[in-house]
Amino acid sequence: MEEYAGRVLADRYRLPRPPADGFELVETRAFDTYSGQEVLVHQVLLPEVVSAELLDGEGGPDSADGLGESARRALDAARTAAAIPDHPRLVQVFDIFVEDGSLWIASELVSARPLAALLAERPLDAYRAAEVASDVLTALRALHANGWTHRNVTAGTVLVCDDGRAMLGGLAAGAAQEALCGYDPLPEQVLAGGAEPGWHGPQSALEQERARQNRITVVGALTERWAPEQAHEVHENWRLSPPVGPAADLWALGALLFRSVQGHPPYPEESAAELVQLVCAEPPAFAEDCGPLRPVVESLLRPDPEERPEAEELGGWLRSLIRSAPEPDLGTATVQVPADPARLPVKRRRGELVRRRRRSSDEGAQHRRHARGKTARATRAPKQAKPAKPAPLPRPGKAAPVRPEAPARPARSEARTSVHHSGPAAAARAHIHEDDVVYRRPGGTEAASPRRLGLRLLIAVLLILAAVVAYALLVMPHRGTSDTGQPDRSVPARMPGPGGGSGNDGKAATKTPKPRSTPATHPTTKAAAPPAKPPANTPALGPDFALHHDADGFSVAVHKGWARTGRNGKDEVRFSGDDLQLTVVPGRDSAGSYGTDPVAYQLNEAELADFRASSWSSASGLQSLTLDGHPAAEGEYTYRDSSGQGIYARNLAILIDGKYHVVLVTGLDSQRADVQQAFDKAVETYTAG
Repeated sequence: MEEYAGRVLADRYRLPRPPADGFELVETRAFDTYSGQEVLVHQVLLPEVVSAELLDGEGGPDSADGLGESARRALDAARTAAAIPDHPRLVQVFDIFVEDGSLWIASELVSARPLAALLAERPLDAYRAAEVASDVLTALRALHANGWTHRNVTAGTVLVCDDGRAMLGGLAAGAAQEALCGYDPLPEQVLAGGAEPGWHGPQSALEQERARQNRITVVGALTERWAPEQAHEVHENWRLSPPVGPAADLWALGALLFRSVQGHPPYPEESAAELVQLVCAEPPAFAEDCGPLRPVVESLLRPDPEERPEAEELGGWLRSLIRSAPEPDLGTATVQVPADPARLPVKRRRGELVRRRRRSSDEGAQHRRHARGKTARATRAPKQAKPAKPAPLPRPGKAAPVRPEAPARPARSEARTSVHHSGPAAAARAHIHEDDVVYRRPGGTEAASPRRLGLRLLIAVLLILAAVVAYALLVMPHRGTSDTGQPDRSVPARMPGPGGGSGNDGKAATKTPKPRSTPATHPTTKAAAPPAKPPANTPALGPDFALHHDADGFSVAVHKGWARTGRNGKDEVRFSGDDLQLTVVPGRDSAGSYGTDPVAYQLNEAELADFRASSWSSASGLQSLTLDGHPAAEGEYTYRDSSGQGIYARNLAILIDGKYHVVLVTGLDSQRADVQQAFDKAVETYTAG
């Protein structure tokens, strides 16, 4: 807090200490004592000369809130501009208030530098300027979509973040300045909503010219804020001048690109009045140093707003220019260091350069060399008929070494000499012994080892994939397919048709785990008693569930300890306990009224009315299937009840003999596993009729 020891604004924002020269900062960071965060505070002066120039009593006594007419309009315009939806490329505005004759705007403190500070160091290249312009254009398109014209696109309001992105600010400050001058910056959508019904800007040519003169004083010599339609002098036919709209922001973007690349503005900025006259009468300077960006800049600085490109077309040009940017020149003095230490260059091992030993030579190589020597001697017999040279005498004081291979060395040397050309070079090569260092050529097994390693890895990957697929098919639970081609549940429900007897198609007999618990001494007894399926399924329910035979003509597995509720007005039978609820509807709705599609019926099912009425809900896993030859549909639903609790539901709707039967299990969202278990047991054991 020692840094923010200056004045306090609105009993909330602490400013830093003023500089030694005593001048107040027009834009500075501040500390928000309410939120504990740093913000950026911008000051917009409210000069009295502006409000004194207005006509029709507008500069009269202050209003009830203590503000003059022009100050109140500036405050309303700034607050309306700050109310537009947030955008990633726009700086957010938190608070706007008037204090001590100034309008203060508290906005987001972005980790960025103004583009003007970057241009003070050096101009941008064309491609980097195109990147900045593309981000600014994105922000402008968001504003234009809401009906706003920014009117304040300058090198001071464009912020370049530390990560390279560009953001646009200054919307509220620009709107306040326009309102101070006498213009109405609010778009037509806002005016149609009832804002300021008695004032819509200048109403005559004299008021228009006065507002233009005020703007020259307030805005000053800044090319980006003086598009030709904003600088034209006002005459009697002032209503025929082009209106100020999105094209003025594109002019500002073109002037900003010119300044960013060229290093100076397209018009001289010594005097605001002269700048306004030059914009209306003279073309801008040639963008000679803009390079590939020159056509874009020149098209944006056209005097006629109708001839400037649209925002969408301009965005395509900028994206194309950015994609064609060359690779950066790192320079000859730059050394790239790999980021991954594992990829650093490794010094070659000494084993790559080996020394062959005499006694460990390859016998096969010796045989091949002897064979080549014999062939060469047989071919060149006349040239080789020379007496052998005597062995060199030993040096005095040293005995000649006795080696087993000594007689064979001249033969190898002679064979080597006979193969190569004769002359001094051949004689020199004849003295190269096997003791010298030679390069080991990769061949045979060594050359093929990388390929074999890759082949082995490929085979290993294929084997692993095959094992995973086999495991998924044989071990993991999955859904089968019915005779009709629709997916079927892995544990089919036993829902007999009109002829009674469930599982006539053999599905239940193949998928139920009953044969595993059947003793091996009585195989014929189980096979000969198909009507005993419901009792045989009872051990598979586990200790927590029991088969319930209801008086309304159905059977279902219910958790032990759950209480049954009688059939209500919706023909629903409910079982409740442990924050879970099982709802069964045994054939209430007919296919004649709701159709024969269980999926469509489930979407309009009365038991799911709470799901459809919830403000937050989601559905998944909705699919059609076949259970014992009956069309059915199931799904899972998540929603919030009237008390705001998350509810998880599993639902099954099956069409039996033209009637829809519903099995619904609901519980808290945190009890999904219990809901799924109760639902599986209920669907597995539900029988009707």
